[in-house]
Amino acid sequence: MELQPTPDQAMALMTSGLLEVDDFPDIAAQWLADGMDSANLRTLAGADNEDPNDIRDLWTATLQDLEVQAIPLEKQWPLIWAYELASWKTGQRTRGQILRDAVQYLRAVEYADRDAEEAYVLWQLWDELTSNYIPQGPKMKSGRT
Repeated sequence: MELQPTPDQAMALMTSGLLEVDDFPDIAAQWLADGMDSANLRTLAGADNEDPNDIRDLWTATLQDLEVQAIPLEKQWPLIWAYELASWKTGQRTRGQILRDAVQYLRAVEYADRDAEEAYVLWQLWDELTSNYIPQGPKMKSGRT
């Protein structure tokens, strides 16, 4: 199964317009596998070719069940960036996809009044962060004693 966002990351991604309705069932399935549970979460995880409006309703109900709160604007970007970089590190997404999402976020949320060409700064940020970025997660055993 692919890397899926945590509930807080999902809320930040959704609020910023970076999460598609088609992704909700896969995210719900991962959350179930991670030990979260609710009737709506189980229903959402099993949703297949359903009406997008029904899936959105299930998503909203699931977030309420799991008591996921809205993420303040100033805390959204670090959550989004952590997920985006982790998905790049696992090979799920390309550098271009990550930067496209970053530009979309910056244009829509933080810099709506600026031209997207100013996003060249993101390339520098990418180089700085990815040159030594190690995603957080379970520690891998090296097999050495």
